[in-house]
Amino acid sequence: MQSSLEQNAINEAARKISPLQQQLLQSLRDKGPGLLLEMAVRAQLFPEDVNEPLSGLVGLGLATTQSVSTSKFGAELFVLAPAGDKVLRLLSDPAFQREITAPPPVTSAKMPDTRQSEAELHTKLGDALQQQGNIEKAIEHYQRALELTRELSTGSGESR
Repeated sequence: MQSSLEQNAINEAARKISPLQQQLLQSLRDKGPGLLLEMAVRAQLFPEDVNEPLSGLVGLGLATTQSVSTSKFGAELFVLAPAGDKVLRLLSDPAFQREITAPPPVTSAKMPDTRQSEAELHTKLGDALQQQGNIEKAIEHYQRALELTRELSTGSGESR
C-alpha cells in the first residue's frame, strides 16, 4: 500500500506532465523500453523534440534510463518506472480526468480592488484636462484621485 505522500506526488506528477510526456509514457507501457530514436519514431517526432520531455520524465521519477553501449541510435534506453505506470493509471481514471478538467471552484474571495487603477486614471484625466486649459474639470478629477488614494491608504471604502 502506498503512502499518502507518495500518492500526492503521483497526483502532482499527473497534473504536471505534458500531453507529449503522457504519450511517451504510454508508449513505454505499450511497446516497452526504447532508445531515444525509437521514442522519437513512436511519437512521430525528431529525437531533439522528445529528448527534453523524456529527461523531464526521468527527473520526475516516472521513467528510468539504462546505459547501452552497443547501440548506434543512442546511449540510453528509456524504461517505464513503477511511478510512471501509476501516473498512467491515474490519468485513465474518469474521476481524475473530471477533476483536472473541471473549472476551478468559485470562492467567496472579494473582487480585486480597482481603486488604485481608478485613482491613476483620474490623475491622468486631470493632467489632460489641465493641459487643455479646463482647470475646473481637472480639479474635479484630481480631487477624486485624492479621495481614492486616501481610501486605499486607510483601508476604508468598499472595493469595486
